[in-house]
Amino acid sequence: MKKRILSIAILASMTSGLTYAADDADIDMSNPTDVYTSIGASYGSEGANLKGQLMLSEKTGDTGQKTGIIFEAKNILNEGDKTPQFTGMVQHPDYGMVPTFNDETSKRSYRLRYGTINTTNGTGWSIDAILADHPFYGSMAVVQAGPVMTIPVTDNFYIWPILYAGGVVIEDNMSQILPPDMAGSTAVSSSGIDVPSLILTGMVYARYAFNDHFWALLSTSYTEEIQGKSWSDDIMDGGLQMASFSGEISVAYQMNKRQNVRVNYKTDNSDSTDDSYWIEYNHAF
Repeated sequence: MKKRILSIAILASMTSGLTYAADDADIDMSNPTDVYTSIGASYGSEGANLKGQLMLSEKTGDTGQKTGIIFEAKNILNEGDKTPQFTGMVQHPDYGMVPTFNDETSKRSYRLRYGTINTTNGTGWSIDAILADHPFYGSMAVVQAGPVMTIPVTDNFYIWPILYAGGVVIEDNMSQILPPDMAGSTAVSSSGIDVPSLILTGMVYARYAFNDHFWALLSTSYTEEIQGKSWSDDIMDGGLQMASFSGEISVAYQMNKRQNVRVNYKTDNSDSTDDSYWIEYNHAF
């Protein structure tokens, strides 16, 4: 199951900020840490996606600092085969209490990222929040923050390492797991949400520009728990059963400074998800 994030209402604020555009010379759409106002749409094996970026800062000027937010809504139509979702424990005449899966896990997810980058030295930091549906725990949010660094290897090849730390927030479904006579126990149930894990994620972006019109961007990430439930162990073993490793590659045709078309492929090490691919169009303002 893939991670992602939060509320579509932010799209309206992005649209209202389209006039805050940077000049063409200030935009590098191949740089995953560059900040400008943009909007994009894509479609692929996991349905239709929307994304947008809003530049919150003034044009860099003397400060050399860019700040903005990125919003993504993935599989907005909730297409594709659904995974059964846990709906509680019931009494079976032969096997005692058994779990039921009478609902479907939504494949729709949202992501919101706030970040700032110093264009002089290439350092910055960001906050990343993802909201998705989990087949056992219901709604699940992953919120992390951390620094980013820019490493220019050559004029055409750049690397951006990022280190995130944060936590996982899930619905408190203890009342569904416990037998009916214990479901109301306040000793084992929280007030609506639980924080089962603190996690650490290491990410690396690497971009190679072949020329002014073609470039490729590779991103990899690895996530591990610091404390609490295992990030990757099976649910039956007490874990969250999430992919610990993911990799994504984009190959882009840069039509001009403000428009590109990308072909994307993503994979991970989870047994419950398939590799995905999509084609997208992006426009910067």
